Amino acid sequence: MTTITLKKAPVKLLLRGELIKKVKLTKSQLTVYLNEGMPHYLIGNEYRFLEGEVKEWLRTYTPSQDRLEREFRDKRGRSLKEYVTEDIILSTLRIQKDRLTNLKKNGLPFQRVGEKHFYHVQDILEFSRKGEKQVVEPVLKNMLMPLVEKVPADVPIMIVDGSYNFNNATAGTGVVLVTNREAAAGYSTVRKFDTRKTIVCELLAILDALKLMKKKKFKKAIIITDQKVWTSSFSIDLKTYQGPVKQYINDLNQKWNHYKGKVEIRFVGELNDGKNNPLYKKAHDLSQEHKNSVVEGLKF
Repeated sequence: MTTITLKKAPVKLLLRGELIKKVKLTKSQLTVYLNEGMPHYLIGNEYRFLEGEVKEWLRTYTPSQDRLEREFRDKRGRSLKEYVTEDIILSTLRIQKDRLTNLKKNGLPFQRVGEKHFYHVQDILEFSRKGEKQVVEPVLKNMLMPLVEKVPADVPIMIVDGSYNFNNATAGTGVVLVTNREAAAGYSTVRKFDTRKTIVCELLAILDALKLMKKKKFKKAIIITDQKVWTSSFSIDLKTYQGPVKQYINDLNQKWNHYKGKVEIRFVGELNDGKNNPLYKKAHDLSQEHKNSVVEGLKF
């Protein structure tokens, strides 16, 4: 009598949705992990996964240096764009590497991001300053000149920008709110939807500014954008937008009709240095964070 040995059925490959549920990932996390080497299979143009391989990879996974640097924010909400490398700080302070090492042991401020150290020059100067302290940071009012030259100080200024990430289909907005020319706060918001009309993100930035105006109970406000055409005429064609975007555009239309006459839209080119103005650059950076966050007490 011949005995037939049946081979054990192979483990089934998982679809993207199945992997997300089993391993408890978000779609955006999966996209990041795929870009950083998560093991997977391409069957034609479709992704497949082995659960065991993925779990083992995640167990030993550490984010890439590039990702850590890109996503870093300090306690004040500053990105590494405001920091310098070790070579630059050595040249700036005119010291040797061994001296820098000793200074760090004694409290010199720095940030460790992955395998690298980064330094904020102003933080180090404040840490090292002796004698009478002098304020050398630019005043917010100067950053808003000449636009606010004839604008009452109690009128809030909101600098806005929007951005779209096609890799994970997310729209980000950034709003920098300046009140009384002496305090600034940053607001970052993210929404997920598919679109080919990136102008939607700029519209959403206006929407978030109007929402902030309602939340803060402002009677008047100025919104500064990089869309120059809106300074002469701002109107919304509801028929142009369909799908998940339409709900946001409808919301914007309602809020704009409510605040029309109380809000003035101005062009970023009216600020000192235009798009290189620190306030606008901060709004731009916030829009690219693609997350929901608030940073009080922004420093420039």
